[in-house]
Amino acid sequence: MDVKQSVLDAIGNTPLIRLRRASEATGCEIYGKAEFMNPGQSVKDRAALFIVRDAIERGLLRPGGIIVEGTAGNTGIGLALVADAMGFRTVIVIPDTQSQEKKDTLRIAGAELIEVPAVPYRNPNNYVKVSGRLAAELAKTEPAGAIWANQFDNTANRRAH
Repeated sequence: MDVKQSVLDAIGNTPLIRLRRASEATGCEIYGKAEFMNPGQSVKDRAALFIVRDAIERGLLRPGGIIVEGTAGNTGIGLALVADAMGFRTVIVIPDTQSQEKKDTLRIAGAELIEVPAVPYRNPNNYVKVSGRLAAELAKTEPAGAIWANQFDNTANRRAH
């Protein structure tokens, strides 16, 4: 039995699965990466781990710090799982149109949610922009650091893939 000591140890190293029918139909070997086997059931767990480790390495985040992100998807779940395992708080800014199941999953994973009206990205009150402002405000007063995960522009996210 492969027992992991932490949820962090279960992120990544997901298996490749040979896709038999696709391989036979194309005459070449086709594989699928089973990222659904990560703890948060998504490739975004890997990205979350890279983003948080990068912030720690750069001295932006210390034990007890806060990770803020605007997300309506799996990145928030991954960040919440990673943050909880590492002793950080996670604040997720989410559009109020998201499903109750998604909100419940984020809370179960340890995130604090701030729900905002769903408005277009060009609007200054878009959930992504609100999260950036919130992170900047918290960074001024949080002694252990506060970061904006900023998944869309964070190079650590790209390196995770």
